[in-house]
Amino acid sequence: MSPITLKSYQEQALKALSDYAQAARVQGAAHAFAAQAGRAYQAGAFGSVPCVCLRIPTGGGKTVLAAHAVPLLARDWMGQDAPVALWLVPSDAIRTQTMHSLQTPGHPYRAALVAAYGEGLRVCALEDVAQIAPPDWGRTAVVVVATIQSFRVEDAGQRNVYSFSESFERHFKGVPERALAPLRALPDALVTPEDAARDATGVLAGFVDQPRWSLANWLALQQPLVIVDEAHNAKTDKSFTALQRLNPSFILELTATPLPAQTNVLYHVSAQELAAEDMIKLPIVLAEHAEGWPAAVFAAVQTRRELEAEALKDEAAGAGYVRPIVLFQAHNAGEEMPPDKLRDYLVQELNLPAHHIVVATGKERGLDDIRLAARDCPVRYVITVQALREGWDCPFAYVLCSLQKLSSATAVEQLLGRVLRMPYAVRRGREALNRAYAHVCAASFSQAAHALADRLIGHMGFEALDVASMLAAPASLPLWEGLELNQPADRAQQALVATIFEAIAPTPELLAQPGVQALPQGAGLRVVAHIDQDTETLLLAQVRGAKKQEQLRQQVAQHNALAAAQAAPATHGAAFAPVPRLAYRTDAQAPLWPLEREAVLEAVEVDWLSPHAVQLPGFHTAQEPDLFEIGLERQRVTLRLADGAQMPMDWHSTSIDAQTLVGWLDQSLFKQLADLTQSQRRAYLTAVVNHQLHACNVPLVALAQGRFRLARAIEYHAAELRQSAAQRAFRQKVLGEGTARGAWVVEPDWSHPHVFEPGRYPAPAATRYTGRYRFARHYFPVLADLKGSGEEFTCAQLIDRHPRVRHWVRNLDTAPGGFALPTSRGRFFADFVAELTDGRVALLEFKGAHLQSDPYEIEKRQVGQLWARASDRRAVFGWLTFDGLAQQLDAALA
Repeated sequence: MSPITLKSYQEQALKALSDYAQAARVQGAAHAFAAQAGRAYQAGAFGSVPCVCLRIPTGGGKTVLAAHAVPLLARDWMGQDAPVALWLVPSDAIRTQTMHSLQTPGHPYRAALVAAYGEGLRVCALEDVAQIAPPDWGRTAVVVVATIQSFRVEDAGQRNVYSFSESFERHFKGVPERALAPLRALPDALVTPEDAARDATGVLAGFVDQPRWSLANWLALQQPLVIVDEAHNAKTDKSFTALQRLNPSFILELTATPLPAQTNVLYHVSAQELAAEDMIKLPIVLAEHAEGWPAAVFAAVQTRRELEAEALKDEAAGAGYVRPIVLFQAHNAGEEMPPDKLRDYLVQELNLPAHHIVVATGKERGLDDIRLAARDCPVRYVITVQALREGWDCPFAYVLCSLQKLSSATAVEQLLGRVLRMPYAVRRGREALNRAYAHVCAASFSQAAHALADRLIGHMGFEALDVASMLAAPASLPLWEGLELNQPADRAQQALVATIFEAIAPTPELLAQPGVQALPQGAGLRVVAHIDQDTETLLLAQVRGAKKQEQLRQQVAQHNALAAAQAAPATHGAAFAPVPRLAYRTDAQAPLWPLEREAVLEAVEVDWLSPHAVQLPGFHTAQEPDLFEIGLERQRVTLRLADGAQMPMDWHSTSIDAQTLVGWLDQSLFKQLADLTQSQRRAYLTAVVNHQLHACNVPLVALAQGRFRLARAIEYHAAELRQSAAQRAFRQKVLGEGTARGAWVVEPDWSHPHVFEPGRYPAPAATRYTGRYRFARHYFPVLADLKGSGEEFTCAQLIDRHPRVRHWVRNLDTAPGGFALPTSRGRFFADFVAELTDGRVALLEFKGAHLQSDPYEIEKRQVGQLWARASDRRAVFGWLTFDGLAQQLDAALA
């Protein structure tokens, strides 16, 4: 099984988690969260124990993030090499699936843990915990996978996890009283007189007021990291009590739909980010069928046939195997078209082979033991009613056909979630295979679009601004040519932005507003244009109650987002001019190479053994109360806590070997020092450790106890060494400072430009533009990293209005969406990229006055000017400040 390379948004989510964990150790959970997230921390039931959430929409890869989060939190929060993690899931089916993935050698989820802990890692169910030998706790990382229901109960005595069990005798015997003391503060952790009275064996009589020998108590002694999957299901008093009983060290929640008032969302991923990384198929091509279910079923079958033909062409061109599948949501039993009747209809009326169809309901388990991704699997149609079996996945699902009304189909989001996932998370060569398809029984496209949008927003973790660009009508797509959908292009496009307000009376004032129409018999209003502030005020005037007014505001915001999506140039297929990247030649006759910071680093040498390199400015150690043993086991370095009898406190002599500590550092910093060979790494780390031991007189025990701080100090210092070397080389070879000898020939590479593509703008959810001003020329439907006021907002307005600008992009400083120029530190993402009416491209950077003389800002300006100067007047660069902004913009674009 191929390893998973983390997507950019996943790396950013993990970095946010790492930054928070490190800050929380110093500042506390609440202060660290407020500083990082910019809002108040909800302490809730867990007090000082950090409890934060990564909000990942459906299809975003929550499980792989959880697997990477375990070693990250063990390192940055707990400072442990062998943590205990309790991984809680919402159902037994998902528990079985997660266990299988984490126990399968080579599976990407397991690989994330093995990379940190080796194959000695233990992944087990609750019933296997007692079988782990006591010495392994603290020596081997342990991941326990369970359902939240296993711990959620009114009476602790009713669950095996809380029950007294002699199988845990060897785990509790000999544990010092001081170590057991934390259990006395936990709910239901002690044996009560009532427990002893109910015990027919009489064993508990001698344990009254003592901690139970129970699974839950033993886990609580380990202070586990707790991962809560689908965490919105665990926001109940019973769940809070269950988690408190486990004495967690840190709680990480993962969900697409967090409960706002009870969740500390640390990082929020948007649908745009998923689409830009090829995790989901977008847009969802939505066709309504007012004629009823027969038309929807026929069109879904035809769509699948067209997609399979596209898939065969794609595979012939070298892409992976895909066999598109339709997911049918049939009527309930007793209604017109239940699953068995739909299967008969497909076979008898549409002449589909019976072995191409399976039924998956509570009674009929046609999917059991079927590998849908296998090349020899014949299945092309799956029929269900409500929800497919939890834990089931369908990598080739492309078409959703719902015979039910979307407004009443409570499980449509589960089906749609499977249709959204991109096979292999790789963009396909045939554009039709990059989209999802939905056929629904609805009277109008507007009705279907809004019903589907409600499902995407309310149940699947997407935002209204995401959904705005997620839905498309089929009329303009080549795949649909020849299908009689009775959907003229103008009706489909106009209907998408129509919203019905049934509870609003068509007053003369409202009907005078642009795009407002009265429904027949005065049944409300239909709005088909952008709703401005005056129209919204008139609508709100007819609504009573804060809750209903807020619902109306959300409805207006969703309508305006859909309208904006239809107006954006990218939606209409307009192309953005290619933007050339910078490249270099070592001399005039040499080949052209991409110019990146890494290329500059390859041209310099860092003396890793110089006196300056082996010193760690600012690093210090502090004596810690816990002792540990350090050694080698199965070719890996191991550390474990040791009691005082095994290893007395002695700061002057120790049996720990310095080279074993160097080995641990080598394993911990392998990625951070990957540009060095192992012998170079070992020599450098040995020199660092020796400097601390002999020049700084730090005891080896203190170094080993502070090993995580030591590793971070080495990581930061190594980065500073590289940065200093890169800055010197960049100024000489790229900017040509100092002497011309050795300088590179730098020029734009028009053969491999950056291209802004529709649907590939990874706008972070947390930084979406929410202002009222409507930007008419922004290329993408969604705009991010821009506030609704301030100097940068004014700059964006001037660009949007400028007569020389055809369209523009708020440039994002994330891959793969943004355009960047290289610098000595990495990359420079100018604030705005514009295509001008004369075909030129422009990079525009707005800079506050306080940064004008910053050395790095000066370097960025020099790189931008070099890029424009070398472009033969096909590109321009503008460095803009607030004073005289309009005149500066005119001059830059002239």
